[in-house]
Amino acid sequence: MKTGDEKQIIKKIKQGDVGAYSILIDKYRHMVYTLALQVLKNEPDAEEVAQDTFFKAYKALDSFEGRSAFSTWIYRIAYRQAISRLRKTKNREVPINETTFHPEESQNPGDILFDGDRSKFLKEALKRLKGDEATILTLYYYEDNKVDEIAEITGLSPANVKVKLFRGRQNLHKMLQSILNKEVDSLI
Repeated sequence: MKTGDEKQIIKKIKQGDVGAYSILIDKYRHMVYTLALQVLKNEPDAEEVAQDTFFKAYKALDSFEGRSAFSTWIYRIAYRQAISRLRKTKNREVPINETTFHPEESQNPGDILFDGDRSKFLKEALKRLKGDEATILTLYYYEDNKVDEIAEITGLSPANVKVKLFRGRQNLHKMLQSILNKEVDSLI
């Protein structure tokens, strides 16, 4: 969907065509959920934050002026919602299921990689990253956001985003090494 198409859809929504909002939800729901999951590390909370994000964005759509891309605007709402939820649930313990962190013992990591599960390991390594490194890496690599857009979404300075990208790449590499026991070089 082109930016001009999005502007037309937003215009329709503002004029009362509520059904047109589903087009934007369909386009951004996966990324909004992924962003929330990167921050919260909890699927039920991420689902709730994604729903809250779209509800809040719909209610605030009249305030969207189009100075930035709609994607940047909605990701910023999602990021703030996720951070807010994280603060509320900060002291809540989340059980860790060890089976989700290790490949099946019957296979060695190299065999699994040849089966086409590379993205599985990348996603698992991203889940393990602390802070907002996973969020920033996801926005940069999966969503192709520029550093300035990520800065706008997260409220960080562009220099801070660059530093977190650098550190995030290093930490991602370490996580992949721990998951794949030195098979990481075949991924990169």
